[in-house]
Amino acid sequence: MTQPQLDTFIAALEQGDRRRCFNLVREWEQQKLPSDVLYNDILIPALVHIGSSWEQNRQGIVEEHVATQIIKAIVAYKAANTETRETNGKSVMVGCVPDEQHDLASMLIANMLEENGWRVTHYGASVPQPDLVASAQRLQPDLLCLTMKSIGGLESTVQLLTELRSVLPDTKIMIGGTHMPSVRAILAEHVDAVADSFRDGVEKAESLTGG
Repeated sequence: MTQPQLDTFIAALEQGDRRRCFNLVREWEQQKLPSDVLYNDILIPALVHIGSSWEQNRQGIVEEHVATQIIKAIVAYKAANTETRETNGKSVMVGCVPDEQHDLASMLIANMLEENGWRVTHYGASVPQPDLVASAQRLQPDLLCLTMKSIGGLESTVQLLTELRSVLPDTKIMIGGTHMPSVRAILAEHVDAVADSFRDGVEKAESLTGG
């Protein structure tokens, strides 16, 4: 069961106890807790909990940032230390849409794809659109995986997707992170798939590229 683990992790996270959080992750590794369970059932719910506490004024912005940095450190640790499957011969560029500053989701899906044998290029957030398009043209990935939390950059995202379609007609494009039906409907016209979750993203990535 992950609920007791989640509760324990949230308690340490609320205290900003980096060392306790790191030690918990290492304990769970020794217990063979799968990475996707750690990501989907512990880290993401914990971060949602912290965000809700900030929105309800139970915690301050500093505490919210501290929690985010702890989770980012854990994700980076997992990226460096998790064994990956044999390469599947496919490449993917992963990162945020324009004007999106929340890059944790892109870090998580990059980890999960890499663990499943993908060759991952993770560019994170704040990459200018011309540079992103130029790099995508140079790398010619099998898949572009974009994450979007804020809808403020919807117009620039549609512009990016339109340009990517024109210069990379053979590259599949997937986007995830937003659950607003109206936004999803707009994005669906410009991508090959909209992912509903991290697990769904990995499955759709394989399906789109013939896995």
